[in-house]
Amino acid sequence: MPAVKDLYSVLGVPRGADEKEIKRAFRKLTQQLHPDKNPGDKKAEERFKEVSGAYEVLGDPQRRKNYDEFGDISLTQGFDPERARAYQQATRGAGRRRTAGPAGFGGGGFDADGHFNFQNFGDARGVSFDDLLSQLFGGGRVVDPAARAGRRPVSTRGHDIEGEITIDFSQMLRGAVIPLRIESQEGGSRTLDVKVPPGITDGGKLRLRGQGGPGDPPGDILLTVKVAPHPRLKRDGNNLQMSLPVTALEAARGGPVDVPTPAGPVTLKLKPGSQNGQTLRLKGKGIAPPSGEPGDLLVTLDVRLPTGSDPELVAALERLQGHENPRSDLEL
Repeated sequence: MPAVKDLYSVLGVPRGADEKEIKRAFRKLTQQLHPDKNPGDKKAEERFKEVSGAYEVLGDPQRRKNYDEFGDISLTQGFDPERARAYQQATRGAGRRRTAGPAGFGGGGFDADGHFNFQNFGDARGVSFDDLLSQLFGGGRVVDPAARAGRRPVSTRGHDIEGEITIDFSQMLRGAVIPLRIESQEGGSRTLDVKVPPGITDGGKLRLRGQGGPGDPPGDILLTVKVAPHPRLKRDGNNLQMSLPVTALEAARGGPVDVPTPAGPVTLKLKPGSQNGQTLRLKGKGIAPPSGEPGDLLVTLDVRLPTGSDPELVAALERLQGHENPRSDLEL
């Protein structure tokens, strides 16, 4: 049986590497080796599959734990760690003798570190490799270790794919359907329609079940949603804060002003003499989540003076100046 490569060596990381180091090494290598960047390069394609297969094991906490404990035999289809551990303990209890142990096999299958060594086991010892699998996995057959760096066996759950999408503020308020392009490791691509619910928070998560890596069952796609800022709207829980421009005449005279809301425009009645920076509350006109009560819309008036220096405008402002001194109560 051909020797197999150590998965940590495939990714170029030490055995004690943490999850971030492993993920960083995987991303760096796949960017370098991706078929789109190396068209027609068979060696790069094989290396790409090898790296992807190694990450499928080391990027999965449970599979990595089994690999660290049992080595390459943990990569076989139907592997049962409890049975393997029981056999391992039995062979150790027998003093690692070369004679047949309690399971009917010689104890030399596992090396000094407790990992199964393919090179130490073979038909020359009177037991076939499939017989060993029958004891450890209840009758399962081995997947060629040379191919384990490619796709997973179909009986293994597919890996999850993580990604990020960005939506604008209006899409956050009303919900949206966003097309998402997924590129496969084989070089193809597909497009999914992602339904974003109204009111999702910046940094919120979406899970697309069964749309991730191939397997049985398939993995999921995990998306982080980024919400682009709005020039005049801010979010506070389910409340919305809005800066509303009004003219000096509207503020002085009062009366109706149209205000846009997520549910459509509403009319806000200003009191005569409304001031710049004054905040008014529109109940239930904020963010309406899929469940729960909608928030409020807090409207802060942004009183705007006309631009320019038209003589008639200046004369009108001079007449207003005599009515009130805004700094009359300012004393130091």
